[in-house]
Amino acid sequence: MNPLKKYEKLLLTPKDQVNKNPANVGKAAYDILSKAQSTQTVEETIEAMTSKYYEKLMEAVEEGCKASNYPPVFYVVVERKKETLMGNVNNVLKHKYLTCPFKPKSKTLREECPNSDFDLYEVNKHKAEVTLLYTLPTRQDSRTIQKNAHLYDRQLVKWIEDYNSGVLDQTCEARK
Repeated sequence: MNPLKKYEKLLLTPKDQVNKNPANVGKAAYDILSKAQSTQTVEETIEAMTSKYYEKLMEAVEEGCKASNYPPVFYVVVERKKETLMGNVNNVLKHKYLTCPFKPKSKTLREECPNSDFDLYEVNKHKAEVTLLYTLPTRQDSRTIQKNAHLYDRQLVKWIEDYNSGVLDQTCEARK
């Protein structure tokens, strides 16, 4: 079931109404933002996102497996970025799934996109294995996590510590 189905009447303006008066497009957006938004717990958000995340990840894996110019081991980078839509809707998560024939450096990912989180997966075509090498939060989120390390997953804290020590890429190699 589509989790947005229950909001369809609130979110959609019938096409015939928009065509009659193009100003209705702005009005429809304003009306949505003016109404009280229903709350959603973090757990509900994660639950709604998880299946789509893995579906898109598997599409990227399949794309990499079909690429004839890719080596037997390639990588999938999932870039996650919080964005603002229409100037008022904050913290909308956008995901990009990128396949790479080579392993990108964690420092390059962080420097190129400082406001994004990254998940790096290694894919072995011959063994049909997909392995999470690391998750790298933004610099700001990393600082928050380190200050409250006891509240977070120990592996996530370790990845941040390894990144800050300049050894994250090497520790990923050593774990194989």
